[in-house]
Formats: sequence, C-alpha cells, structure tokens
Amino acid sequence: MNAGQATRSDGPLRNLPAYLQIVRGRLRIAMTYRQNALFMLAVVILQIFILRKVWTALYGEAGVVNGVALTDVLVYLTIANLQSWAMQDLAVGSYLYSLVREGRIAFDILRPAGFVPQMLAHLVGGTLSMVLFATAALPLVALVGTLGPPASPAAFGYWLLSLFFAFGVSMLLNLIVGLGAFWTTEIGAFSMLFTLVSQFLAGALIPLYFFPGWLRTVAGLLPFQATTFTPVAMYGGQLAGSEAVQAIGIQFLWIVLLAGAVRLVWSRALHRIVVQGG
Repeated sequence: MNAGQATRSDGPLRNLPAYLQIVRGRLRIAMTYRQNALFMLAVVILQIFILRKVWTALYGEAGVVNGVALTDVLVYLTIANLQSWAMQDLAVGSYLYSLVREGRIAFDILRPAGFVPQMLAHLVGGTLSMVLFATAALPLVALVGTLGPPASPAAFGYWLLSLFFAFGVSMLLNLIVGLGAFWTTEIGAFSMLFTLVSQFLAGALIPLYFFPGWLRTVAGLLPFQATTFTPVAMYGGQLAGSEAVQAIGIQFLWIVLLAGAVRLVWSRALHRIVVQGG
C-alpha cells in the first residue's frame, strides 16, 4: 500500500455527500441501539443529581462561597455535565479499534473520501445523536438538576460561539484517543481513563474557579477546559467581555494545535499499517 495513495482525496466539497451519508448512518445506528445511549444518559442524569446534593451540602447555610452563589454553581454543573456527555463520543474509538483488530481498516483507508475526514464525520453524527437525546431529556434534567437562563444576551451569544469551538476541540481529542487503537491491543481502559481525567480537568465535576492555584494553572495549560469550562462559564457570566474573547481565541488555538497533532498521529499510524502490510 502506498502512503500517497492511502491519503489521497478528491477534495472536501466533492466528498461532502459521502460525509453526510456517514453522519446519517451514525444517527441511524444511535437510534437503532438507543437503549445504550439512554442508559448512559441515565448515568449522567444520576451524576447531575448526586453533584447537586453534594454541592448543596458543601455550601450548607452559606448562599455564596468565593463570590459564587450556590444557584450559579448548580446551573454550571448541570449544563457542564450534560454538554460534556453530548460531546464525549467514545463509540467512534471503539469502531476504529474494531476496524484495526479485524483488518477492515484497509477498505476505509483506500476510499477517496480520506480516512481522517471519515472518522470526523462519524464523530459529528455521534455527537448530533447525543445532542438529540440530551435535548429530549431536558425536562428530567431540570427536575434532578438546576437549569437557568444565561447571564445576559451577550453571554448567550458568547456561549453559542464558544460551544462551536468546544465541539471542535472535543472532536479532535476524541479522534486522537481513537487513533490510539493502532498501537494498543485494548482501547476500553484507556478511554475510561481519558473520560475521567478530561471530565475533572475540564471542570465538569468541580468548576475551575474553585481549583487551587497550582491545579488551576495545570488545567489552563491543557485543552480540556476549552471543551466544557470555557463555554459554560460564558453562559453563567463568569467569563465576559475581553476575557470571553480571549478564551475563544485560546479555543481556536487549541483546534489548530490539535489538528496538527491529529495529522502527526495519523501519519505515524499510516506508516505502521504499511509496515504491517509488508
């Protein structure tokens, strides 16, 4: 197999119908096996409920801690966990692992649409299906958690824009994790570890403004906060004005860096396939 042939593409616009077909296929799969998605959604809703109880107990009689009201924290945690779940599509990683394990990866690589764009299309379809499930569950989420309006119309606008970039960062991170299937014999344990670490450092369990200084610095050097904390903090008004603009700029920078990382990892993975093929 020639590396140049394996990575050839007729261009993203010409291949757009193929990508849309992949997105629709991923949506159909999610709806066909909706029991699994609903079970995972139930776990997230339970997590939101537990976090609400824990943080309410931690605040006790105090209405405000470190300048942050309890209601604001509960709204933040509810939206953060639901958003984090919707963007954490690890099923594509399992799909990629099965392709590598069963030797079917060559068929996807030889398709003119390009392998990495195909996987991105799978991620888009998977995330869209999760968003649909999360939207349908909002009444139940409001019952067990806490939902509220954005801090202002400007905060809502910043949140929408930041959410778009958060999706880009999350999608690239998930793709890098999925590409790890070329080197590992089992991806499940690594995916679970990635989910735990990313949720914590993204601020889905504890808002980053409660982190101690050194840990807040560490989290700021990693891309995870760009997937959750940044957009949700804009929704609640904790990031506004020039700080919001700067945070969106950092999200864009992470997309550029992670896209470069995906390109590098894929080139190494492709070389590994060529070696295995003799």
